[in-house]
Amino acid sequence: MDETIPLLELSDAEYCAEVLQLPVDKSEVELDRELVAKANALGLEATLPLVSSYERDTSMAVSDSGESTSQERTFSTASDGSASASLTPHSSIFGPPSPDPAKLDAAPTPSKNLSFSPYEKYLAQDGPMLDPSRSRKSSTAGGESSAQSIFSVSTRRSLSSFRSRMKLRKKPPRAFGPALSCLSCRKDVGKSALLQNLPCGHVFCADCLRIMVEQATMDETKMPPRCCMPVPAANIQAILETAAQEAFLKAVVQFNTPWESRMFCSNASCGEFIPHRKHVDPGAPFSVACRKCHTRVCSICRGEAHPVGEDCPEDWEVETAPRVGDRPGRKRCYKCRGLVECRRGSTPLTCACKAQFCSVCGGVWDRAVGCPNVCNGEKELGRRRDSDEEARPAEGGAPDDEEAERRSAQHPAIRGLQLEQDQAMRRFCEFMAKMKTSMEMRQWRQKTSLAVKETQQVEGLTDKHGKATAQLEDSQITEEMELRSTLEQSERSIKVRIRHMEAYCDGLGRNPGGLEMPPRVVTEQNLRDLGHQYNLRDDMERQHQARINMMRDRQSKRMEELLERQKAELDRLADQQQSERDELEGTFKREEGTVDGVFEARRSRFTARWNLAIEVLCKELGDGDGVKYALVSAPSWPNAGKADGESTENGT
Repeated sequence: MDETIPLLELSDAEYCAEVLQLPVDKSEVELDRELVAKANALGLEATLPLVSSYERDTSMAVSDSGESTSQERTFSTASDGSASASLTPHSSIFGPPSPDPAKLDAAPTPSKNLSFSPYEKYLAQDGPMLDPSRSRKSSTAGGESSAQSIFSVSTRRSLSSFRSRMKLRKKPPRAFGPALSCLSCRKDVGKSALLQNLPCGHVFCADCLRIMVEQATMDETKMPPRCCMPVPAANIQAILETAAQEAFLKAVVQFNTPWESRMFCSNASCGEFIPHRKHVDPGAPFSVACRKCHTRVCSICRGEAHPVGEDCPEDWEVETAPRVGDRPGRKRCYKCRGLVECRRGSTPLTCACKAQFCSVCGGVWDRAVGCPNVCNGEKELGRRRDSDEEARPAEGGAPDDEEAERRSAQHPAIRGLQLEQDQAMRRFCEFMAKMKTSMEMRQWRQKTSLAVKETQQVEGLTDKHGKATAQLEDSQITEEMELRSTLEQSERSIKVRIRHMEAYCDGLGRNPGGLEMPPRVVTEQNLRDLGHQYNLRDDMERQHQARINMMRDRQSKRMEELLERQKAELDRLADQQQSERDELEGTFKREEGTVDGVFEARRSRFTARWNLAIEVLCKELGDGDGVKYALVSAPSWPNAGKADGESTENGT
């Protein structure tokens, strides 16, 4: 399998060097961990979104989606994952999940070596396959157990019986006769290699067995495909192409899932089956994403996924629980699906199964970075500001706030931090515009290369067709010339024959040999033969012209067939080129979506990092000076439409 090449526009090393301006031996993860550790040391509860590789599995066939548990029968996306699983910013706060850049180019081309383990598990649940050789061995072993031991009787007869039984055990299973006809269509096949031998002893041709597998793919009642016993995975893998194998394995995973646990895409135009995954989305553990249209579906109500932090309205156990402040009094565990009581100010919540999750949004809690949805980010910062304003006395609150804001606005450290953040935002916008321009140029080069390739293909095929047409015309001209030559030779032969026969018949009653020779006798048969030759000569021109016309009709038909084949080849080439263009356009759209998703996630991390840095600096200054510093606002990002063109102007 060819190794996939990641997108150059998403290089983390270049991003860290140009935008974050980090040294070579330091990553963005280390930068965030240092900031979080610094905030925790000051007594601030802070989290930052985790930097991840945006991995998203795109192969349904090789996943372990066929496994279903009792928990899945109640909630079809029950996870056996742990809180230490790799966190990815796939929640709605970061936008839609971004595909893996390294696997982007390989998405349309599936693997040629697909694992049939889901089908084997399905057969194991359906019932053990019968092995004729195994059954014969077991019956032989049963016969041996009832036989008399050779050590009890020391006779030649018992020894010979032991040897015969040993030969029977070593003897390979009896093979069926070399049947060279399909059991279904009864067509004779010239080579036995073209037939598929099933464990029951019957043989099928590849076409009939393929039809059987396709019917099982479409109809659950015919799954697994069987003759007398289920068809083994090796036979199915031998006759199906990669796309058909994927469709069959998808059907196996779907049919192996109980009806009450099956989940389908809520998009009316999609309706794709969503298999069970072993690991949940840390940001939204109760929602799953459709791999076809990327629509997120709630695993409880089977409808469209709810916003982050909002419980499913159909989860009545959570909805009917008494509330603790502005939050529900119970939260459902993402792992065991049990209920955990919420206490005021408790973040995170710990279930009896040792799973930890956020008490606000229910996201999987990570010990290093906390909540994956950054619940302690901008919203928590605004909540702290509101709580500080409410706790402050009404009569002295306004002057203190104004003094804290003035103190923060005039402090050189805070102003320097704001200047650094403005410069970082300008670098980010310039880098994003640069990467998008680079991606557009690369895509333009790919389009140009594809256009040149298509032109060469059309010119080559047209040249090939022209040569074939000219060759056929030359052969037809040569054929007509040979036919005319043959007809002329036939005409000359008839004329010579008539001249000789006329000379013979003109000597009637004469004696050309003298008196010694008998007189020449011209019979009536000679005269009839001469008349027949006259008829052939008179009708010769018409017959020759008819043969020439028949030959020209055949030649015209061959030319029409050749032109039709050439037109069909051009049509197939045009369809192939259109398919390649559509595939390239789809790849470009996926690349653009990936780049937008990655930069949106980076922008969200930037915002969370800026807010936390401002809070840490204000806390340090307040602890050092003994006075309060108001939290200033982080730089605001330019609009999406102006991010590329006006990034430099906004920064300056």
